[in-house]
Amino acid sequence: MKRGLHRALRAAKPSAAACAGFTLIEVVVAIAVLALVLGAIGAAVGTTVKGMRSVDQKLPLLETAQSLLATLPERDALRPGVQSGRTGDVRWRADIAPLNGAIADAPASDKWLLLLVTVTVQGSDGPPVRLDTIRLVPRPAAR
Repeated sequence: MKRGLHRALRAAKPSAAACAGFTLIEVVVAIAVLALVLGAIGAAVGTTVKGMRSVDQKLPLLETAQSLLATLPERDALRPGVQSGRTGDVRWRADIAPLNGAIADAPASDKWLLLLVTVTVQGSDGPPVRLDTIRLVPRPAAR
């Protein structure tokens, strides 16, 4: 009886050769998991490249806008109005206007006037870049 039980157990136990490799289902599952991971990495790289391209397009425009702000007239000579021009393939526009309404709205005792300066710069492709700042200027003398 002992021998018969031993034979039955040995027959039910899979051989070493049957346990040595992967089944086809295991290989397919491993490939599917690998494809998902590679797809996620590819999407992350694509998003990063798109973001870098956007920064590469906007950085020269921001530099141009900052240089235009730096070349504005001195405080005493700055007046409301519009200036525009072209630098290479970049179009720019500087709008200077009193902040929160007209000059006449402020009390006559105020010596200073707040001007909103908006510089808009646009390249040949892509959206415009806009910088806003406020300048404090002496109130023009009443005539």
